[in-house]
Amino acid sequence: MVAKLEIPEWTGSTLTIGAFSEYAGRVVEVFRTWGYENLALGEIEQELETANTRLADFINRERAYDETAAIAKADSNRDALWKAFYHAWSYLMELDQAHPLYAAAMTLRSEMTPYKGVWTHELAKETSELKGLQRDLDKPQNVSALQTLGLTAIVQALFTANAAVERAMTDRDTERGSRIAGKGADTTQSLRKALSTLLAEAYRQVNALNRISPSEGTETTVRDVNGIIAHYKDIAAQPAKRTGGDEPEPEPEPEASAS
Repeated sequence: MVAKLEIPEWTGSTLTIGAFSEYAGRVVEVFRTWGYENLALGEIEQELETANTRLADFINRERAYDETAAIAKADSNRDALWKAFYHAWSYLMELDQAHPLYAAAMTLRSEMTPYKGVWTHELAKETSELKGLQRDLDKPQNVSALQTLGLTAIVQALFTANAAVERAMTDRDTERGSRIAGKGADTTQSLRKALSTLLAEAYRQVNALNRISPSEGTETTVRDVNGIIAHYKDIAAQPAKRTGGDEPEPEPEPEASAS
């Protein structure tokens, strides 16, 4: 007789904290699909869901300049407006010096030239630089030049977009502060340990139920969780290629060829 498939009590101890959170989240989703009560897990449902959600909240998945969706959208608008403004002005600088618009374009040269690549700068730096440009372009001679060139509306839209980025960054920082305050004395490691214990308890319970009173739900849960574990075991078995948390290691320098 073929032995009944069971879920191993695998803790995922060699996974990075991010991979472990993903692993636990996928298992919890399987439990949700078939129903905690149907799997005899009703008593630990709330604990398991809370531990899974709390660990996920603790993991800082943000990268680079810590963009949120709101920041990314506002920054995209700002960069598009900046490039439209800068290129319009730079093309006007190609006019013949006798053209009536050339003098107005030339008036802006000393203000515009230092900002050519500002859209490539880090979010906060770009925001600060554009606020400086706004102060410079508010000088009477520059306001007049922008009006002559027909660029007033696009410049106003640019600085409105820059203010929107600044507001979105402030909202992000406020939200992050609230998250930090909500962490209390918990750590990712303490939450990981608690979640591992709850998963092991759940596996034992589902295995026991599947032996005593098998159903489509228990059998499918055992099969699906085994598949998830097999996948993350493969990840855990891969050679370590990361340092400093989840940041990739730099590529090795190419070996010098023999002369």
